[in-house]
Amino acid sequence: MKTRRCFSLLILVLTASALAQGSIQIPPGSSSVIDAGTILFDSNRDGNWEIYRMNADGSNQTRLTDYPGVDYSPSGAPDGSLIAFSRRLTGGDQLHIMHADGQEPQAVAAMGGQFVWSPDGSRLAFGSFIDGNAEICVVNTDGSGFLRLTDNTCGDFEPTWLPDGDHIGWASGLSGNADIYVMRADGTGVVRLTDDPSLEAYPNWSPDGSRIVFCSDRSGAWEIYAMDADGGNVVQLTHTDRFNGAPRWSPDGTQIVFQSDRDGDSEIYVMNADGSNVRQLTDNDADDAHPCWLPSS
Repeated sequence: MKTRRCFSLLILVLTASALAQGSIQIPPGSSSVIDAGTILFDSNRDGNWEIYRMNADGSNQTRLTDYPGVDYSPSGAPDGSLIAFSRRLTGGDQLHIMHADGQEPQAVAAMGGQFVWSPDGSRLAFGSFIDGNAEICVVNTDGSGFLRLTDNTCGDFEPTWLPDGDHIGWASGLSGNADIYVMRADGTGVVRLTDDPSLEAYPNWSPDGSRIVFCSDRSGAWEIYAMDADGGNVVQLTHTDRFNGAPRWSPDGTQIVFQSDRDGDSEIYVMNADGSNVRQLTDNDADDAHPCWLPSS
């Protein structure tokens, strides 16, 4: 099993470590915004993990960061002007924010993980290891206002905002098994959506809030599924018997981008919302992972 796949699985099921909070001003102003249909991802194709972008058809693959360590898990702001990502340093991971063209990356807070922007662009949700447990937290985009939402002895990981901005979905081991849950953005009102003896991870709500895409090993391999917002009407979207994960809806809700090792290493793919018309976007001997859409401004 390749190192990248191990790293991807760890992030899918545990979240990256996070340290004490701090704050630095985010990049002021706004730079040029990438055209609509842009996908962000991380890759080790140049020898170390960096953040890249490409068009939705896989063309114009461009490296955005140039750091000798590890840059991973990009997330585009709702207005498409900024990108949040994690940078791995000797003393721990840091939240960084840069313009959508890769300019002016700045450290914002001493915490790391897979950050997800709130719909209004004011906060970021992420997983953090606190007291030895993976917990769900939120922080303002300037690094202030750190708030821990979960406090469990099990693992809580992979948060995602619902389109209403008032709720957060995530995967948790509360039941003794990894299932999909939803709660209010203040940590109250927890509701369990899946109840399956398999593992479920990486939920992501469609832009209209009606469907949830997620990954599960219920078939014996990590495949991608979709279900209604109440947990019903589960449909399997991929059928490869290989690792498929990190699914994200396109801003218009018609496509899903994801990563898969179906060709022997981790590559980025996109498919229609019903699982049809699968297209491979990257194709190299390195690993490409953690895709997400950068909304247009």
